[in-house]
Amino acid sequence: MSVYGELDELDIGILRLLQSNARLSYRGIASRLGVSPATVLVRLKKLRRKGVLKGFTIVLDPYKLGYNSLAFILVKTDPRRTKYVAARLLREPFITEIHEVTGDYHLLVKVWAKDNVDLANIIDRIRLVDGVVDTNTLYVLRIVKETRNPL
Repeated sequence: MSVYGELDELDIGILRLLQSNARLSYRGIASRLGVSPATVLVRLKKLRRKGVLKGFTIVLDPYKLGYNSLAFILVKTDPRRTKYVAARLLREPFITEIHEVTGDYHLLVKVWAKDNVDLANIIDRIRLVDGVVDTNTLYVLRIVKETRNPL
């Protein structure tokens, strides 16, 4: 067994290649890993069935779409209202991630805004949600590393 649980080196290799380019064909993956396209197909079916591979998606560049301000907002809630606040924030399109966290704050929210004025309006909207007690905004100066997967 590998450090990745039930995944072996071939599974990890397939996943890493797809992470770098999800448009690779079975043949392209197979040739890079020295296996047959049929082997890649079987492995991908297994990874989907196990839920390791949830799907394929596109990755957009928020900056090219006009979103120039990225921030993480720590949200302190009335502890009895945390689930409600999280559910309410789920409906906001400018919020791309919500994490329930430990510490003085209860939620960590990732937001993209057009500019600082837009960001200020977003913060105001979050503060108006019933159950929000306080916020602390961390403005991102530069993205050093960003990936959705731990491989």
